Amino acid sequence: MYKRSFLVVVTLSFCLIFGFHPDEVHSRKLKLIKAGDLFPETYLLVPADPRDREYLGLLKGEFFTLKEIKADLVVVEILSIYCLSCRKQMAPYNKLFNLIENDPTTRGRIKIIGIAVGNGEALVKKFRKKYKIRFPIIPDPEFALHRAIGGGRTPFTIYVRQDPDGQTAVVADTHLGKNTKYERLFQELRTMVTVDLATIRKDSELKEADTIVVKPILTELELQEKVKGLFSTFTGKVAQFQKVTLRNTEEIYIGLIEHEGTSRRLFARVTSRPATCDLCHDIHFIYVFDSSGEVLRFEPIQLTKGGNKIWNEADLAKMRERVLGRYIFTPYSFNPEVDAVSSATITSAIIIDAIFRGEDLLQELREKGLI
Repeated sequence: MYKRSFLVVVTLSFCLIFGFHPDEVHSRKLKLIKAGDLFPETYLLVPADPRDREYLGLLKGEFFTLKEIKADLVVVEILSIYCLSCRKQMAPYNKLFNLIENDPTTRGRIKIIGIAVGNGEALVKKFRKKYKIRFPIIPDPEFALHRAIGGGRTPFTIYVRQDPDGQTAVVADTHLGKNTKYERLFQELRTMVTVDLATIRKDSELKEADTIVVKPILTELELQEKVKGLFSTFTGKVAQFQKVTLRNTEEIYIGLIEHEGTSRRLFARVTSRPATCDLCHDIHFIYVFDSSGEVLRFEPIQLTKGGNKIWNEADLAKMRERVLGRYIFTPYSFNPEVDAVSSATITSAIIIDAIFRGEDLLQELREKGLI
């Protein structure tokens, strides 16, 4: 009994020293862009099709921002071509497009544009052809705009009111989830296009942003044990173990591995992200890297594929082949035909995106004196 009490005291003291409690569990909350916010000036690829450029009022070039679109109101549809709800929404949105274009009071004033999160140009082209989509869809293969609006699941619709001087694009409203009631939406858009920016800003003060909550799969104690287990697969003894909170409130575990008079510091990042699909499971995994930024281990917590089936060993082996030995600060252009685990393209793309944007992470670790 005395031995057990001693172990409990030691464990609690250890946790207090390093600033975490063994039972605390933190949900990750993502606040999405909301009414009254300025729409981010993220650069998007100018469509190759001249009909799309003409519809949007864009000159031929490489990039554009949303405020350059010639319209009073822009319906921005955040989607993924692998999202079933997004696919089901395409037919109603084609009908919405027709209503807008066939009404002289809305044609030219209201325009629709899709943003395909994590999808490349070739896939977007096939998607548009299959669903006979008339409005432009712009690929966002590296999740740039998706991050700028807060991340989150698809479909997510943002209604953007353009400033007459072309200098400002203000969010008038948003809708999270599928919306197939295109006739009612059309009437709402007809009203929305007449509202001035000052009124939008005033009304938005009473509106709350949609929040995406990513719930943890493991408790803090379970995470510690899992990370320690990963650290113990390296030659040597785990002499020190701690957790550090980063600027973006995410946390990273650090282990000091000692072997034959030498020491090596390793880092483990627990990543939790929502899938870009409203019907898919959230994505949870751990990757371990060293002071140089080289990825050394990849371990699942929850990874699923079509039908929300858990990844098998072959799936994990393929992803490990893609990520191990690479450096977190080196950009990785995801190719679904090569890099995706079968029936898990969304999850695969998010994993690649989450790991290989680590330049700021390494810089922060340097600033903290940990590298």
